[in-house]
Amino acid sequence: MNGKTLLHYEILEKLGEGGMGIVYLAEDTRLKRKVAIKFLPASLSAREEDRKRFEIEAQTAASINHPNIAHIYAFEETDNEIFIVMEFIEGIELKEKIKSSLLSNEDIKSISLQIAGGLEFAHKKGIVHRDIKSSNIMITNDNNIKIMDFGLAKINGGTEVTKTGSTLGTVAYMSPEQTRGVEVDHRTDIWSFGVVLYEMLTGELPFKGSYDQAIIYSILNEEPEPFETNENDQTIKKIIQRALQKNRDERYLSVAETISDLESGNVSEDVLINKDEIKEIKRLAVLPFSNIAEDPKTNFLSFALADQIIGSMAYSKSVLVRPSSTIRKYQNEIVDLQKAGSELNVHFVLAGNYLKEDDTIRLNIELVDLESEDIIWRESIQIKYKNAFELQDIVSQKVVDGLKVQFSDEERERMKPETPQNPAAYEFYLKAVSYPYTVEGNRIAIEMLNNSVKLDSNYAHTYLELGIRNHLMSQVGEGTRQAHDIAVKSMLKALELKSDLLPALANLALFYTDVGRHEEAHELLMRALEINPNDAWLHFSLSYHYRYVGFLEESKKEAEIALAIDPNNPRFRSSVITRMFLGEYDEILETFNLDMDSPFTLNHLGEVAFRAGKYELAKKYLMGTINIENEIGEFYFASSIVEIINGNKEKAAEYNLKRELENPSDSENLYEIARIFGLLNKTDACARALRKSINLGYISYPSMQRDYFLDAVRNEPEIKELITKAKKKHEELKEKLDTTY
Repeated sequence: MNGKTLLHYEILEKLGEGGMGIVYLAEDTRLKRKVAIKFLPASLSAREEDRKRFEIEAQTAASINHPNIAHIYAFEETDNEIFIVMEFIEGIELKEKIKSSLLSNEDIKSISLQIAGGLEFAHKKGIVHRDIKSSNIMITNDNNIKIMDFGLAKINGGTEVTKTGSTLGTVAYMSPEQTRGVEVDHRTDIWSFGVVLYEMLTGELPFKGSYDQAIIYSILNEEPEPFETNENDQTIKKIIQRALQKNRDERYLSVAETISDLESGNVSEDVLINKDEIKEIKRLAVLPFSNIAEDPKTNFLSFALADQIIGSMAYSKSVLVRPSSTIRKYQNEIVDLQKAGSELNVHFVLAGNYLKEDDTIRLNIELVDLESEDIIWRESIQIKYKNAFELQDIVSQKVVDGLKVQFSDEERERMKPETPQNPAAYEFYLKAVSYPYTVEGNRIAIEMLNNSVKLDSNYAHTYLELGIRNHLMSQVGEGTRQAHDIAVKSMLKALELKSDLLPALANLALFYTDVGRHEEAHELLMRALEINPNDAWLHFSLSYHYRYVGFLEESKKEAEIALAIDPNNPRFRSSVITRMFLGEYDEILETFNLDMDSPFTLNHLGEVAFRAGKYELAKKYLMGTINIENEIGEFYFASSIVEIINGNKEKAAEYNLKRELENPSDSENLYEIARIFGLLNKTDACARALRKSINLGYISYPSMQRDYFLDAVRNEPEIKELITKAKKKHEELKEKLDTTY
């Protein structure tokens, strides 16, 4: 491009590149001045929406004439090139200035007033920048400020070209409402301005994370790191506090108010939150308790008691409690608290032991602060064994007191335990939850739960556990449809008895997702997230739901939020499927680490390696599944791909057919079967399985569209018709489901 002349602009050198354009330094040969030219990349210029957005950027910025906003001279189109001609600014980005040295208070005030002046002028014209960040602000050689790049601006009353729900902008500077993809106004710029102020004052960003969704989680749920300030910094600190209110109604009403506070040095105290009163969301793990008596007859209480306390704490928005699935591995183990806390990524651990004697149970328990290694409290609690259900309420309240968090009346009401009507029924239930999620463990647990129901048919948690166990049994072997039906009925009964039972809401949504009842699934998950938006399992469940309907980016986002809250939860393992269909093969193989010994994970890592052309690595993973004794459904999947690698396509088809004949109740499993038949160029078999999958509710058209396993049969009339059917259902749901919350 260097040396090329377009119209009367001679290209001199490339200056930089961003998401919406490549910028060059050029000479305006007609007016004899240097200009900056931003080109719409060729890869985007073919799309009308991007051309439109680019044109609106020019129109928007050209309507502004202010000394602190970069001037736009022209919008040009020639030789299939579209570009904006703008003021060339010699200077340094504010971001680079911050990196090179700490700014003085005078510098911060001067820069802040100029940024605010430019924003105030734009806001009065109805223009919101929506991408304020330190790299979009230039300091000229004579120390004047220029706000760059109104490429994401929205003109009130004009054309809105940003896709609904998309999160354009740089994540670390986004306002909470912007991360959610909802409608924004000028107050989003006030938030981003607050982030820039924080960055100028500290040299750091207020909200951090190793990847985008971790940062978004921090923006939505955490407060900025406190920082030391001298007396001269107090005004800026208070302005930052007010600008970074998560509720935009509590921010400055206008940039003009910010300017007033900057100039006067006085910030109204009644709008500030006292940082000492802000309670960070605390992370807690409740570990299985050890049995003092080492009595096999009462060992089940080790996990069961911890599980009950975890269930009670799940309604807290102030304490993130690791779910039972992540602490099960510590059952019957001698646990190093620091190591367990590090593995679970928590601040606090609740641990202890118990002794059951005759008709009483004594629980010796302590809450440990892992950072200071202090014991916050230690206590021995003894109650009648028939009243063991009361332990969850007693311990939960002591945790609340120990962590110095406050629960709303609504949270406290939801945390109150149900009262089992029959002690023997409750014991059957406790024994059932202590069994592992294996085929044999599920079989025994279901037997005990059925015994519990015979004695007490009004305990919601028994039906919850029955639903979970039967759903697991519906995934493999014979009787899958019957197990699925029992799972659904059990969850409905649990919700009939306790309408706000979070795990029941989430799991029923998953069951409905499996069989295509997507609108009902979505409604259940939105309802659950209203109760506790900080529950990792709910975010994962929403990710799962979005995966089945083909909202792949939304699915990835929700999975990342779940993993930001609970990084090592093995139950989040199926998030690998979303990433696989987004083509993230190398990243998956390098970084995925959830439930690595399970046949599910081994199979999907094997498939990812196969798709990436790494066949020996694929076989290594898949043979891990094949060598697991008594494995059924996953065995057939693994064997199919291994036989494909070995060149035995007919043998592969036999294994895949055996899996199909198990009559899976999960629509995604049926799609797995269909895509293997597609890879084998078995058109009729692929169409048969694909039809079952779509009819049952798997309508991820984007996955089908980009899945090269289907390429050999994609143009067959029956396959084309089925994929078109999935596309229609997928697009109908895109219109119906609101992905904001």
